[in-house]
Amino acid sequence: MTYLEETSMTRLILITALMSIAVCAAAEDAPRSISVSGTGSADVQPDRARIVMSIVSRDPSLSVAQNGASDVTGKVLAIIDDLDIDRSRVDTTGASVRPDYRYNNETREQELHGYIAQRQIKVEFRDLDNLSKVIEGAVAAGVNQVSEPQLFSSKQRDVYRQALENAAADARANAERLAAALGMSLGPVLRIDAGTQIMPMPNQRQAFANAMAVDTEGASYNPGDLSVHTTIGVEFELLVD
Repeated sequence: MTYLEETSMTRLILITALMSIAVCAAAEDAPRSISVSGTGSADVQPDRARIVMSIVSRDPSLSVAQNGASDVTGKVLAIIDDLDIDRSRVDTTGASVRPDYRYNNETREQELHGYIAQRQIKVEFRDLDNLSKVIEGAVAAGVNQVSEPQLFSSKQRDVYRQALENAAADARANAERLAAALGMSLGPVLRIDAGTQIMPMPNQRQAFANAMAVDTEGASYNPGDLSVHTTIGVEFELLVD
């Protein structure tokens, strides 16, 4: 081995040794930590609802089928206007017409029996007391199908923040219990992973049944609370007591 090669080898050994010392020092300086999760929830009374109503009109005549769907649509809109529901929360753009073919077992062919005209009305409610009134009136006017109400709250963001606060308290309680069991205590928070919001809806089928069965003498529609759930992850520094 030449002098130049010996010098290069010596430098490489020195560099490797210095890097090992730096890694060990960094590991010693790294704080002890503990990572835990916390869950939290908060409830809120729904104050908004959406429904979709479908009107299906069948007739051998195309114009009669269309007029039938339009007539029922007009009656439903009149009910909505009587309840002072803002038209900006009503969507009546859904409309379609299609031929009504039926299979003839004798001829083994599709035969045209007429036409099917369909209209769709979507309504957003800011007053849940109007929900059952619109549904009952619409069915009486000739609406064929009414969707199960979709319930939500205008305070959903605030409720989610309350759920986050509850999850943070739960995470700290979990970390404190673990630290105490190990003879240590908690230091500052090193990292927080905010969870995603989960808001399961109440039983929509039951809510629909409640709306349809509400007392016509003025009883209000009460669907029950919505619950927001969330989970967060938190890393705390551990301190030796």
